[in-house]
Amino acid sequence: MQNKVVLITGGARGMGRATGAALAALGAEKIILVDWQGEEGTRARDAINAQAGRMAAEFIYCDLSSIGAVKALAKEIRGRHRKLDVLINNAGITDPVRRLSSDGFEMHLATCHLSHFMLSNLLLEPLQASGAGRIVCITSAAYKAGPGLDFDDINNEKIWRGKSVSNGAAFNAYHRAKLCNIYLMKELHERLQGRGLTVNAASPGYFINTSIHRQLTGVFALGARVVFGIGTLLHLNTPEQGARTHVWLASSAEVEGVSGEYFENCAPRAVSPMANDQQVRQRLWRWSEEATNVSFPL
Repeated sequence: MQNKVVLITGGARGMGRATGAALAALGAEKIILVDWQGEEGTRARDAINAQAGRMAAEFIYCDLSSIGAVKALAKEIRGRHRKLDVLINNAGITDPVRRLSSDGFEMHLATCHLSHFMLSNLLLEPLQASGAGRIVCITSAAYKAGPGLDFDDINNEKIWRGKSVSNGAAFNAYHRAKLCNIYLMKELHERLQGRGLTVNAASPGYFINTSIHRQLTGVFALGARVVFGIGTLLHLNTPEQGARTHVWLASSAEVEGVSGEYFENCAPRAVSPMANDQQVRQRLWRWSEEATNVSFPL
């Protein structure tokens, strides 16, 4: 990772922070942590720099649910960095309360999908300038744990069924968002042919003990505490373990030139037929362009 510049969304905690620390330890020149958690972000930056013994990391505050904020972030990155070697689309949420972004989009859709759709398009110039830029889209096995996208309910309103709080709706919205991450990866792969860039998706595994589940309520929260607690005691589901595939896809020579693949535990895996649906993938891309006013640069 010598002389490499890396941007990680959701870099303040969990697997994003663990990924940043690991890539800094591998010698990355600059780790750009992006998150809406300002205090946690500065702590992550300082911890990585202390561990590396140098100013390897920087933190940029950004509300990734905001279209304007993400566009401003991309403009700042393009202005400060001629090249970007790795973009890791890692940020994610699970929230049982149905919330809307400042632009009117449901928060799972806005944070997990639209932000990464925009960054992947708006940062293609510095990624291409690196000579072998890599985009890593962090998804989850949850992408196949539901019926898929519903374009009649693309903003995830019906799944809450009029309730203000629903853990089941949050999981369904998360499932849809993680499926969107794979569709984004697949469509980008097709569009990036011949540009010297690669894009892959990674699942960190099951029940990784990060803070993403902290907003669950009731029996869901109790179940999460039990499962994650046992896993932590047995050292089975730490953020560092979950981030291994992130780090490998960002840094390893083994995947140089490899693109359009889905990985679990540093090994390629076939995706479900639903995730391979080209028509749905292309329809999502067109909708995302219209929603954000961001298009693929020809």
